[in-house]
Amino acid sequence: MSSMGISIDEKRVYDASEGPTPVYVAGEFGVARVDTSDDLVGEFGLAHRCTARDAAGRDGRLAVATDEDVLVGVFGDESEATVEFEALGVGPAVAVGFADGDAGGGLVAARNDGTVVREDGATGTDASADNWTELGELGDVRAIDGDLVAADSGVYRVAGEGLHHVGLEGVRDASAAGVPLAATDGGLYKLANGWMDVLDGEFRTVSAEKSKSGTLGRAHAAGTDGLFAHDEGEWREVELPVSGDVVALDHGAGAYAVTADGTFLLSVGDGWNHQILGLRGVEAVAAP
Repeated sequence: MSSMGISIDEKRVYDASEGPTPVYVAGEFGVARVDTSDDLVGEFGLAHRCTARDAAGRDGRLAVATDEDVLVGVFGDESEATVEFEALGVGPAVAVGFADGDAGGGLVAARNDGTVVREDGATGTDASADNWTELGELGDVRAIDGDLVAADSGVYRVAGEGLHHVGLEGVRDASAAGVPLAATDGGLYKLANGWMDVLDGEFRTVSAEKSKSGTLGRAHAAGTDGLFAHDEGEWREVELPVSGDVVALDHGAGAYAVTADGTFLLSVGDGWNHQILGLRGVEAVAAP
């Protein structure tokens, strides 16, 4: 796929020291890069062809779970918009995320066989089997974020050298930032004195940021009833400029969403802009 879309440069002259901010969309087509700048969506194109099942970004790293291995993005010259992907030797994987420091740090991945592993020490091409700790086995892992693993059997917390079940069932996604959140087949929950019901309905995805005070900051959750945003302690429904179910969310310089029919959406707090990517089978969106 060649670069497509409207160039942001046609609308705004970049600060030479900044340039576009890349966001990556992953799915059955592979990994696509979408250039963004503030609240604008610009050019996009295929960065890597594979069958991607999940993706996660943090601190300049991009990890992708594929049907062959876990890949990590190695970024080149930003002006050339290049990224090379290197295999970590984990094997086929269904979910990937970055653990918090309290959970030992490093990358956490769920293999096809249900084994959940954590990267310890070396990264990228220096990684080997000796650099991965097996944390346990879970059936039907769906997502990983921070020290939380979301599975059909519930939410698990990465604790030391293992996994600790912390409740719920039918969990499709989880967010660890600020206040832990879980998107489940029966509703959106937050962890306080146990799991508390936040919103009713069937939820597929959730993403959040920690506020400056360490509590829940900017957050979004999506399901069959639409997209909802957390604002000043309250959850409210969001009216989007396009139709279609939101299937993936992430936060970075902005809030990012992708619909089932391949429309990418971006908001920095003043409404949502969008770009039709035409990509089917979207599984994740990630901001490194």
